[in-house]
Amino acid sequence: MKINLLLSFSLVMLLTTALSAQYNVVQETERNMSFGSRPCFRLDFAKADANLVENNWKDYVKTNFKGKLKSDKKNDELFATNLKSSMLGDDPFGVYSTIEKTANGAVLTVWFDMGTYFLSRRESSGKTDEVSRSLKTFYYDVRRAQIGKEIKDQEGKLKELENKQKKMARENEQLRKDIELYKIKIKKAEDDIVKNEQEQETNILDTEAQRRAIDESKRRLENVENERN
Repeated sequence: MKINLLLSFSLVMLLTTALSAQYNVVQETERNMSFGSRPCFRLDFAKADANLVENNWKDYVKTNFKGKLKSDKKNDELFATNLKSSMLGDDPFGVYSTIEKTANGAVLTVWFDMGTYFLSRRESSGKTDEVSRSLKTFYYDVRRAQIGKEIKDQEGKLKELENKQKKMARENEQLRKDIELYKIKIKKAEDDIVKNEQEQETNILDTEAQRRAIDESKRRLENVENERN
């Protein structure tokens, strides 16, 4: 009995952990960047286009930090420095980020350079919570944009199908009209065949009569001396 209870409790804990991980869209981790290995925030966007993530990330930095991301092609990073935000206090900070294409979508990794340290829970749990909440909002904004793009693409495909349906309906209507015209032509052709056959029969009789007339004239020619007026 105790073993069954222990197993049930363990299963509940595993399910709870799995559900918590499922909704933990902002992961606090550490990764290499242009300054070496530093604490960062990672967001995985399943089935998302990397360009869509990048465009929304640029808008996010512009809206929330009043900054414009620049491209560091050497390190394949997008960065902006001397930024200000109430969620991170009065001191200026810098943002460094990478956006990677994956087999399943795209990954955004963000580092916050606070000047003397890179933002992490160990350095400042309060600011980390604020940034995590803000990035979580950004995550769902991207998801909305992603779904919005999917809807737009689906609407485009629907429009194509509707136009195709209209085209096929017009073609069907034209084919039916063609069939009616063909029926009229076929009926006329059938009538013409009957008329032609009747005329052939009459012509055959006329031809035979003409042959007989010619034969009679030839006979008369041969007996012209004996012919009486």
